[in-house]
Amino acid sequence: MIRLLATGLLAATAFGAVSAAQAQDVTTVNVVGFSGVFAENYEKFVISAFEEKHPEIDIVYQPSKNSAETLALLTLQKDDPTVDIALIDVAVAITAAKEGLTAQLDPAAVPNLAQQPDWARIEEDRAIAFSQDNLAILYNTKTVTEPPTSWNDLKDEKYKGRIAARLGDTRGVILLPILNSMAGADYKETIDPAIAAMNEFAPNVLTWDPAPDCYAVVQNGEVDLSICWNGRAQYLHDTQDGVIGIAAPLEGSIGQTNTINLVEGSKNAEAAQLFIDYALSAEAQATFAEKSFYGPVNTTVELSDDVAARIYGSKEAQAAQMTLDWSFIATVYSDWIQRINREVIAFN
Repeated sequence: MIRLLATGLLAATAFGAVSAAQAQDVTTVNVVGFSGVFAENYEKFVISAFEEKHPEIDIVYQPSKNSAETLALLTLQKDDPTVDIALIDVAVAITAAKEGLTAQLDPAAVPNLAQQPDWARIEEDRAIAFSQDNLAILYNTKTVTEPPTSWNDLKDEKYKGRIAARLGDTRGVILLPILNSMAGADYKETIDPAIAAMNEFAPNVLTWDPAPDCYAVVQNGEVDLSICWNGRAQYLHDTQDGVIGIAAPLEGSIGQTNTINLVEGSKNAEAAQLFIDYALSAEAQATFAEKSFYGPVNTTVELSDDVAARIYGSKEAQAAQMTLDWSFIATVYSDWIQRINREVIAFN
């Protein structure tokens, strides 16, 4: 049965102690990944199902604060890893692969690789996309009577001082190509139009650093709107009396891509790849999409219209859904965040 270890780099040392305590006929696979609701739902709907099929394999999951912390952990353990699998953001996964921290998967051991699109098989199968969480506009259903339908609604004067926007991270990096596309520009050539668009709605932003997070400030009525992730917001909508509403703008969105990675030097590579194969299966990805509202990557998954609408929005928004060249994004990620901080956040 999965055990959720404490968050943080120091918790890494617990892996060795937990592993040593296992029965000799059980293989322990140590996974480090996203925290919070993601960890809870991944345990319920993916890990538990895998362990039922494979009682000879025990999954130990360590939540991490973010992908940067996970990268630091993998770097720290490079010469003698105790982590077998890492779940990390795609831009960080590309860095990890280039630094030799993740291993190339064996197609014979992971046959479900064949069901993943080409774009999901990154750095020669050293990182594999397994889910996407769309950027969306969250709104307070008690204070907003007409939900936003467009990214342009962020500029509406009625929201002056009523928006939360933490854009100095992946949210900002993803919003730039969306705003650029609306301006008819290619993000690989320039992001100037997107920076200008951010500055148009910047006067409406109450906080660039919502605390404790971008969901709570909507839930408690501190703001009317927040730019944040769809999956967790959908979960909170269902479990917190529907106070948080989710708008998927008609111009479409882009999903933050989550990857699954075999750690280079894993001592349990065979069992780890067996789990990775299940995580990439249509069964696992369809279930996680239906229960947690993360977009599946496996090309054979077919979602119901209701589930697809909760992940991607209306048919119009689904048709406008965009993808990114993440290999390119990895090269400009830091520069883009610096520009957002310098030209938008600091300026306003």
